[in-house]
Amino acid sequence: MTTESRETESRLEAIIESAVDGIITIDEHGLIGSANRATERLFGYRREELIGSPVTRLMPSPHREAHPEYIRHYLESGEARVIGIGREVDGRRKDGSEFPLYLAVSEGWHAGERLFTGIVRDLSELRIAQERARAAEELASLSVITAGIAHDIGTPMNVILGYADMLSDSLENPKDRRRAEIISEQVRRVTHLIQTLLNIARPHKSLRVPLQLEAVVEHALDFFREKLRVRSIEVERCYSSVPPVAGDRDRLEQTFLNLIVNAADAMPSGGKLSVTLVSVDEDRVELAIRDTGQGIPPESIDRIFEPFHTTKAPGEGTGLGLVVSRSIVLDHGGTISVESQVGEGTCFRMRFPSVREPASARS
Repeated sequence: MTTESRETESRLEAIIESAVDGIITIDEHGLIGSANRATERLFGYRREELIGSPVTRLMPSPHREAHPEYIRHYLESGEARVIGIGREVDGRRKDGSEFPLYLAVSEGWHAGERLFTGIVRDLSELRIAQERARAAEELASLSVITAGIAHDIGTPMNVILGYADMLSDSLENPKDRRRAEIISEQVRRVTHLIQTLLNIARPHKSLRVPLQLEAVVEHALDFFREKLRVRSIEVERCYSSVPPVAGDRDRLEQTFLNLIVNAADAMPSGGKLSVTLVSVDEDRVELAIRDTGQGIPPESIDRIFEPFHTTKAPGEGTGLGLVVSRSIVLDHGGTISVESQVGEGTCFRMRFPSVREPASARS
Protein backbone atom coordinates (compact mmCIF):
# COMPACT_ATOMS: atom_id res chain seq x y z
CA MET A 1 0.00 0.00 0.00
CA THR A 2 1.37 3.39 -0.98
CA THR A 3 1.78 6.28 1.41
CA GLU A 4 -1.03 8.13 -0.39
CA SER A 5 -3.35 5.13 -0.06
CA ARG A 6 -2.60 4.85 3.68
CA GLU A 7 -3.31 8.55 4.15
CA THR A 8 -6.61 8.24 2.26
CA GLU A 9 -7.61 5.22 4.33
CA SER A 10 -6.64 7.01 7.55
CA ARG A 11 -8.65 10.06 6.54
CA LEU A 12 -11.73 7.99 5.72
CA GLU A 13 -11.45 6.16 9.04
CA ALA A 14 -11.21 9.47 10.90
CA ILE A 15 -14.31 10.76 9.10
CA ILE A 16 -16.31 7.61 9.92
CA GLU A 17 -15.20 7.58 13.56
CA SER A 18 -16.06 11.27 14.06
CA ALA A 19 -19.52 10.98 12.47
CA VAL A 20 -22.49 11.86 14.67
CA ASP A 21 -24.63 9.14 13.06
CA GLY A 22 -24.04 5.45 13.49
CA ILE A 23 -22.41 3.73 10.49
CA ILE A 24 -22.69 -0.05 10.26
CA THR A 25 -21.72 -2.47 7.52
CA ILE A 26 -23.17 -5.98 7.13
CA ASP A 27 -22.62 -8.77 4.65
CA GLU A 28 -25.29 -10.59 2.66
CA HIS A 29 -25.78 -12.99 5.56
CA GLY A 30 -26.77 -10.13 7.85
CA LEU A 31 -23.57 -10.25 9.93
CA ILE A 32 -22.01 -7.02 11.14
CA GLY A 33 -18.61 -6.33 9.64
CA SER A 34 -17.87 -2.90 11.11
CA ALA A 35 -19.40 -0.26 13.37
CA ASN A 36 -18.21 3.22 14.25
CA ARG A 37 -18.01 4.91 17.66
CA ALA A 38 -21.44 6.53 17.27
CA THR A 39 -22.99 3.07 16.86
CA GLU A 40 -21.55 2.05 20.22
CA ARG A 41 -23.05 5.15 21.83
CA LEU A 42 -26.47 4.70 20.20
CA PHE A 43 -26.95 1.01 20.97
CA GLY A 44 -24.85 0.56 24.12
CA TYR A 45 -22.69 -2.27 22.73
CA ARG A 46 -18.91 -2.31 22.53
CA ARG A 47 -17.60 -2.74 19.00
CA GLU A 48 -16.14 -6.15 19.85
CA GLU A 49 -19.63 -7.34 20.83
CA LEU A 50 -21.08 -6.32 17.47
CA ILE A 51 -18.48 -7.47 14.93
CA GLY A 52 -19.49 -10.84 13.52
CA SER A 53 -22.90 -10.89 15.21
CA PRO A 54 -26.28 -10.70 13.43
CA VAL A 55 -27.54 -7.17 12.84
CA THR A 56 -30.91 -8.40 14.12
CA ARG A 57 -29.65 -7.94 17.70
CA LEU A 58 -30.12 -4.20 17.07
CA MET A 59 -33.77 -4.68 16.06
CA PRO A 60 -36.90 -5.15 18.19
CA SER A 61 -39.61 -7.67 17.37
CA PRO A 62 -41.19 -8.28 14.89
CA HIS A 63 -38.47 -6.80 12.64
CA ARG A 64 -35.82 -9.05 14.21
CA GLU A 65 -37.63 -12.19 13.15
CA ALA A 66 -38.57 -10.86 9.69
CA HIS A 67 -35.13 -9.54 8.69
CA PRO A 68 -33.52 -12.83 7.47
CA GLU A 69 -36.44 -13.45 5.14
CA TYR A 70 -36.25 -9.86 3.91
CA ILE A 71 -32.55 -10.28 3.04
CA ARG A 72 -33.25 -13.58 1.25
CA HIS A 73 -36.11 -12.04 -0.71
CA TYR A 74 -33.98 -9.06 -1.74
CA LEU A 75 -31.06 -11.20 -2.89
CA GLU A 76 -33.40 -13.31 -5.02
CA SER A 77 -35.69 -10.60 -6.43
CA GLY A 78 -33.85 -7.29 -6.03
CA GLU A 79 -37.03 -5.79 -4.51
CA ALA A 80 -35.95 -3.27 -1.85
CA ARG A 81 -37.86 -1.85 1.08
CA VAL A 82 -35.12 0.19 2.73
CA ILE A 83 -32.04 -0.18 0.53
CA GLY A 84 -31.50 2.99 -1.44
CA ILE A 85 -34.63 4.53 0.10
CA GLY A 86 -34.37 5.08 3.87
CA ARG A 87 -37.17 5.22 6.42
CA GLU A 88 -38.02 5.58 10.11
CA VAL A 89 -37.72 2.37 12.12
CA ASP A 90 -37.16 1.35 15.74
CA GLY A 91 -33.84 0.26 17.19
CA ARG A 92 -33.13 -1.90 20.23
CA ARG A 93 -30.37 -1.08 22.71
CA LYS A 94 -28.32 -3.56 24.67
CA ASP A 95 -30.47 -2.91 27.76
CA GLY A 96 -33.59 -3.89 25.79
CA SER A 97 -34.99 -0.37 25.46
CA GLU A 98 -36.31 0.72 22.08
CA PHE A 99 -35.84 4.07 20.37
CA PRO A 100 -36.87 5.65 17.05
CA LEU A 101 -34.24 6.08 14.37
CA TYR A 102 -33.89 6.97 10.72
CA LEU A 103 -32.18 4.23 8.72
CA ALA A 104 -30.62 4.72 5.27
CA VAL A 105 -29.06 1.65 3.65
CA SER A 106 -26.85 1.54 0.57
CA GLU A 107 -25.45 -1.44 -1.32
CA GLY A 108 -21.95 -1.82 -2.70
CA TRP A 109 -19.16 -4.27 -3.38
CA HIS A 110 -15.75 -4.67 -1.77
CA ALA A 111 -13.12 -7.26 -2.72
CA GLY A 112 -15.75 -9.11 -4.74
CA GLU A 113 -18.22 -9.37 -1.84
CA ARG A 114 -21.58 -7.68 -1.46
CA LEU A 115 -21.64 -5.07 1.29
CA PHE A 116 -24.56 -3.15 2.86
CA THR A 117 -23.86 0.09 4.69
CA GLY A 118 -26.44 1.42 7.12
CA ILE A 119 -26.44 4.96 8.48
CA VAL A 120 -28.64 5.40 11.57
CA ARG A 121 -29.71 8.62 13.24
CA ASP A 122 -31.36 8.74 16.66
CA LEU A 123 -34.76 10.47 16.40
CA SER A 124 -35.52 10.47 20.15
CA GLU A 125 -34.88 14.19 20.66
CA LEU A 126 -36.83 15.03 17.51
CA ARG A 127 -39.81 12.98 18.70
CA ILE A 128 -39.71 14.75 22.08
CA ALA A 129 -39.61 18.13 20.35
CA GLN A 130 -42.55 17.12 18.16
CA GLU A 131 -44.49 15.96 21.21
CA ARG A 132 -43.86 19.26 22.97
CA ALA A 133 -44.90 21.21 19.89
CA ARG A 134 -48.09 19.15 19.58
CA ALA A 135 -48.86 19.67 23.27
CA ALA A 136 -48.26 23.42 22.90
CA GLU A 137 -50.66 23.55 19.94
CA GLU A 138 -53.31 21.66 21.90
CA LEU A 139 -52.92 23.96 24.88
CA ALA A 140 -53.08 27.04 22.65
CA SER A 141 -56.37 25.79 21.15
CA LEU A 142 -57.63 24.89 24.61
CA SER A 143 -56.75 28.38 25.84
CA VAL A 144 -58.87 30.05 23.16
CA ILE A 145 -61.82 27.74 23.82
CA THR A 146 -61.51 28.13 27.59
CA ALA A 147 -61.32 31.92 27.43
CA GLY A 148 -64.55 31.94 25.44
CA ILE A 149 -66.27 29.56 27.86
CA ALA A 150 -65.13 31.51 30.91
CA HIS A 151 -66.38 34.75 29.39
CA ASP A 152 -69.73 33.44 28.17
CA ILE A 153 -70.85 31.30 31.08
CA GLY A 154 -68.75 32.48 34.01
CA THR A 155 -71.02 35.38 34.98
CA PRO A 156 -74.34 33.50 34.62
CA MET A 157 -72.90 30.62 36.67
CA ASN A 158 -72.01 33.02 39.49
CA VAL A 159 -75.55 34.44 39.40
CA ILE A 160 -77.07 30.94 39.53
CA LEU A 161 -74.76 29.99 42.40
CA GLY A 162 -75.66 33.11 44.39
CA TYR A 163 -79.40 32.60 44.03
CA ALA A 164 -79.13 28.85 44.73
CA ASP A 165 -77.29 29.58 47.99
CA MET A 166 -79.90 32.18 48.94
CA LEU A 167 -82.69 29.73 48.11
CA SER A 168 -81.10 27.02 50.23
CA ASP A 169 -80.88 29.35 53.23
CA SER A 170 -84.55 30.36 52.89
CA LEU A 171 -86.06 26.89 52.60
CA GLU A 172 -87.34 25.02 55.63
CA ASN A 173 -88.18 21.67 54.04
CA PRO A 174 -85.01 19.49 54.24
CA LYS A 175 -85.68 17.88 50.86
CA ASP A 176 -86.14 21.23 49.14
CA ARG A 177 -83.01 22.57 50.84
CA ARG A 178 -81.04 19.54 49.64
CA ARG A 179 -82.25 20.12 46.07
CA ALA A 180 -81.00 23.70 46.20
CA GLU A 181 -77.67 22.49 47.61
CA ILE A 182 -77.33 20.06 44.67
CA ILE A 183 -77.76 22.98 42.28
CA SER A 184 -74.97 24.85 44.11
CA GLU A 185 -72.71 21.78 44.07
CA GLN A 186 -73.12 21.26 40.35
CA VAL A 187 -72.51 24.93 39.57
CA ARG A 188 -69.34 24.82 41.66
CA ARG A 189 -68.29 21.71 39.78
CA VAL A 190 -68.67 23.51 36.43
CA THR A 191 -66.80 26.53 37.81
CA HIS A 192 -64.00 24.28 39.04
CA LEU A 193 -63.79 22.61 35.62
CA ILE A 194 -63.43 25.99 33.91
CA GLN A 195 -60.71 26.99 36.37
CA THR A 196 -58.89 23.72 35.75
CA LEU A 197 -58.97 24.38 32.03
CA LEU A 198 -57.60 27.88 32.55
CA ASN A 199 -54.79 26.54 34.73
CA ILE A 200 -53.81 24.06 32.01
CA ALA A 201 -53.91 26.56 29.19
CA ARG A 202 -52.15 29.45 30.90
CA PRO A 203 -48.35 29.60 30.73
CA HIS A 204 -47.00 28.55 34.11
CA LYS A 205 -43.79 30.04 35.47
CA SER A 206 -42.25 27.83 38.10
CA LEU A 207 -39.15 27.82 40.26
CA ARG A 208 -36.88 24.91 39.37
CA VAL A 209 -34.61 23.54 42.06
CA PRO A 210 -32.70 20.23 42.34
CA LEU A 211 -35.12 17.62 43.70
CA GLN A 212 -34.84 13.99 44.74
CA LEU A 213 -37.81 12.32 43.03
CA GLU A 214 -37.94 9.65 45.72
CA ALA A 215 -38.85 12.27 48.34
CA VAL A 216 -41.49 13.87 46.10
CA VAL A 217 -43.24 10.61 45.19
CA GLU A 218 -43.06 9.41 48.81
CA HIS A 219 -44.85 12.58 49.93
CA ALA A 220 -47.55 11.91 47.31
CA LEU A 221 -47.92 8.29 48.46
CA ASP A 222 -48.14 9.38 52.08
CA PHE A 223 -50.99 11.72 51.17
CA PHE A 224 -53.07 8.71 50.00
CA ARG A 225 -51.76 6.21 52.54
CA GLU A 226 -55.14 5.73 54.21
CA LYS A 227 -57.10 5.53 50.95
CA LEU A 228 -54.73 2.86 49.65
CA ARG A 229 -54.94 0.90 52.91
CA VAL A 230 -58.75 0.98 52.95
CA ARG A 231 -58.85 -0.32 49.38
CA SER A 232 -56.42 -3.15 50.24
CA ILE A 233 -53.83 -1.81 47.82
CA GLU A 234 -50.29 -2.94 48.56
CA VAL A 235 -47.55 -0.44 47.74
CA GLU A 236 -44.30 -1.90 46.43
CA ARG A 237 -41.27 0.39 46.19
CA CYS A 238 -38.07 -0.14 44.25
CA TYR A 239 -35.84 2.92 44.48
CA SER A 240 -32.32 3.04 43.08
CA SER A 241 -29.85 5.74 43.98
CA VAL A 242 -30.38 8.34 41.23
CA PRO A 243 -29.20 11.90 40.67
CA PRO A 244 -31.63 14.79 41.29
CA VAL A 245 -33.78 16.49 38.67
CA ALA A 246 -34.44 20.20 38.28
CA GLY A 247 -38.11 20.70 38.99
CA ASP A 248 -41.04 22.40 40.64
CA ARG A 249 -41.92 20.23 43.65
CA ASP A 250 -45.61 21.18 43.78
CA ARG A 251 -46.23 20.57 40.07
CA LEU A 252 -44.37 17.26 40.01
CA GLU A 253 -46.25 16.13 43.11
CA GLN A 254 -49.50 17.06 41.37
CA THR A 255 -48.51 14.76 38.49
CA PHE A 256 -47.67 11.87 40.81
CA LEU A 257 -50.91 12.38 42.77
CA ASN A 258 -52.93 12.22 39.54
CA LEU A 259 -51.29 8.93 38.54
CA ILE A 260 -51.62 7.42 42.02
CA VAL A 261 -55.33 8.33 42.18
CA ASN A 262 -55.90 6.83 38.72
CA ALA A 263 -54.10 3.66 39.77
CA ALA A 264 -56.17 3.37 42.95
CA ASP A 265 -59.41 3.96 41.02
CA ALA A 266 -58.43 1.15 38.64
CA MET A 267 -58.17 -1.29 41.59
CA PRO A 268 -61.50 -0.96 43.45
CA SER A 269 -61.12 -4.47 44.86
CA GLY A 270 -57.47 -4.14 45.83
CA GLY A 271 -54.21 -4.93 44.12
CA LYS A 272 -50.60 -3.82 43.96
CA LEU A 273 -49.20 -0.37 43.23
CA SER A 274 -45.54 -0.53 42.23
CA VAL A 275 -43.31 2.54 42.15
CA THR A 276 -39.88 2.16 40.54
CA LEU A 277 -37.13 4.77 40.30
CA VAL A 278 -34.00 4.03 38.25
CA SER A 279 -31.32 5.74 36.20
CA VAL A 280 -31.81 5.17 32.47
CA ASP A 281 -28.34 6.50 31.70
CA GLU A 282 -26.03 9.22 33.02
CA ASP A 283 -28.41 11.93 31.79
CA ARG A 284 -31.90 10.60 32.58
CA VAL A 285 -33.90 9.07 35.42
CA GLU A 286 -37.12 7.08 35.09
CA LEU A 287 -40.04 6.93 37.47
CA ALA A 288 -42.59 4.21 36.73
CA ILE A 289 -45.98 3.89 38.44
CA ARG A 290 -47.63 0.53 37.77
CA ASP A 291 -50.94 -0.93 38.95
CA THR A 292 -52.56 -4.36 38.67
CA GLY A 293 -55.95 -2.91 37.85
CA GLN A 294 -58.48 -3.10 35.06
CA GLY A 295 -56.19 -1.81 32.33
CA ILE A 296 -56.96 0.54 29.44
CA PRO A 297 -58.88 -0.74 26.38
CA PRO A 298 -56.83 -0.77 23.14
CA GLU A 299 -59.18 1.75 21.50
CA SER A 300 -58.42 4.26 24.28
CA ILE A 301 -54.68 3.82 24.73
CA ASP A 302 -53.76 6.21 21.88
CA ARG A 303 -56.20 8.85 23.15
CA ILE A 304 -55.34 8.67 26.81
CA PHE A 305 -53.67 12.11 26.86
CA GLU A 306 -56.42 13.87 24.89
CA PRO A 307 -58.48 16.52 26.73
CA PHE A 308 -61.81 15.19 28.07
CA HIS A 309 -61.07 11.58 27.09
CA THR A 310 -61.59 9.31 30.09
CA THR A 311 -62.14 5.61 30.68
CA LYS A 312 -63.95 6.28 33.95
CA ALA A 313 -67.71 6.10 34.35
CA PRO A 314 -69.73 9.27 33.61
CA GLY A 315 -69.46 11.75 36.46
CA GLU A 316 -66.30 10.16 37.90
CA GLY A 317 -63.66 11.99 35.87
CA THR A 318 -63.20 15.08 33.72
CA GLY A 319 -60.61 13.61 31.36
CA LEU A 320 -58.15 16.38 32.27
CA GLY A 321 -55.91 14.74 34.89
CA LEU A 322 -53.59 13.11 32.35
CA VAL A 323 -53.59 16.24 30.20
CA VAL A 324 -52.30 18.17 33.19
CA SER A 325 -49.77 15.44 34.02
CA ARG A 326 -48.39 15.29 30.49
CA SER A 327 -48.15 19.08 30.32
CA ILE A 328 -46.13 19.18 33.56
CA VAL A 329 -43.78 16.37 32.51
CA LEU A 330 -43.11 17.94 29.10
CA ASP A 331 -42.58 21.33 30.75
CA HIS A 332 -39.82 19.69 32.82
CA GLY A 333 -38.09 18.46 29.65
CA GLY A 334 -39.29 14.92 30.24
CA THR A 335 -41.38 12.29 28.49
CA ILE A 336 -44.35 10.22 29.62
CA SER A 337 -45.58 6.97 28.09
CA VAL A 338 -48.18 4.36 28.96
CA GLU A 339 -48.32 0.57 28.65
CA SER A 340 -51.47 -1.34 29.47
CA GLN A 341 -53.18 -4.69 29.17
CA VAL A 342 -56.89 -5.10 29.89
CA GLY A 343 -57.32 -7.15 33.05
CA GLU A 344 -53.62 -7.00 33.94
CA GLY A 345 -52.89 -3.36 34.71
CA THR A 346 -51.28 -0.17 33.52
CA CYS A 347 -47.83 1.38 33.78
CA PHE A 348 -46.95 5.06 33.30
CA ARG A 349 -43.26 5.77 32.70
CA MET A 350 -41.84 9.24 33.15
CA ARG A 351 -38.29 10.14 32.19
CA PHE A 352 -36.65 13.35 33.33
CA PRO A 353 -33.26 14.89 32.57
CA SER A 354 -31.02 14.64 35.62
CA VAL A 355 -28.76 17.31 37.03
CA ARG A 356 -25.35 16.80 38.56
CA GLU A 357 -24.89 17.90 42.13
CA PRO A 358 -21.89 20.11 42.92
CA ALA A 359 -19.08 18.32 44.71
CA SER A 360 -19.76 20.33 47.87
CA ALA A 361 -23.37 19.08 47.94
CA ARG A 362 -22.21 15.46 47.88
CA SER A 363 -19.56 15.84 50.58
